[in-house]
Amino acid sequence: MPPVNFRLLLVTDRHRTRGRSLTSVLQQAVEGGLPAVQLRERDLPTSELLWLAQEIRAITSPRAVPLIINDRVDLMLALNLDGVHLRANSLPIAAVRRLAGVDRLIGVSTHSLADVRQANRDGADYVVFGPIFDTLSKRQFGSPVGLEQLAEACRLSAIPVFAIGGVTGASVPDVLRAGSHGIAVIGSILDREDTVDATREMAAALTP
Repeated sequence: MPPVNFRLLLVTDRHRTRGRSLTSVLQQAVEGGLPAVQLRERDLPTSELLWLAQEIRAITSPRAVPLIINDRVDLMLALNLDGVHLRANSLPIAAVRRLAGVDRLIGVSTHSLADVRQANRDGADYVVFGPIFDTLSKRQFGSPVGLEQLAEACRLSAIPVFAIGGVTGASVPDVLRAGSHGIAVIGSILDREDTVDATREMAAALTP
C-alpha cells in the first residue's frame, strides 16, 4: 500500500470558485503548498472530465502533488493518475486494487463507523469521514457526526482518517485532538478570495 504522506486534501467543486476557473484556483493552491487534490466534478461528461483532469495534472505533476480522481477508475488508468476516491456504491475495493495496482492510492468516503470498519477490512489506503460539522455541501449525507464519532472512527481505523465537513482553520485543533490524520476541505479554500493565503492557513493549522 502506498504511503498517505499528506494531511491536507482539497476536494474540488468548480461551482465554489467565485467565478474563477478551477484550474487557476488550483494553480494558486499548489503555489500555496497544497499537498494533494481530489478531482470531484461528478456532473461533467467524460470528455470534459478527461480534459479537466489533464489540465489539473499539468499543474500538480511538476510539484509531485498527488491527483486523485473521484470514482473514475477508467480515467485514473488512462491518465496514469495517483489514485481514485470511491463512494459507497462504487466498484469494490478489491476489484479496484487489481486494476490500480499497489502503487496507487484508494480512498473511500465513509459516513458511519460501520463504513470505516468495512473500508479497513477491504483494503483502502485511507478514509474520508464525515460530515463532522454542519456544511451545505455535505447535508445530503445526513446530520453531522461530530467530534466524538470522529474520535471513535480514528480509534478503530488502522488506516489514516481525514475529517471532512465544515472544517476550518479554527476547528483543526479539535479535529486533530480527536485523532484525525488530516482534513479534506472544499469551501475553506475554494470559497476564499485569496487561495494562496487560504491554503497556507490550513496547512499551518495542521502543523504540530
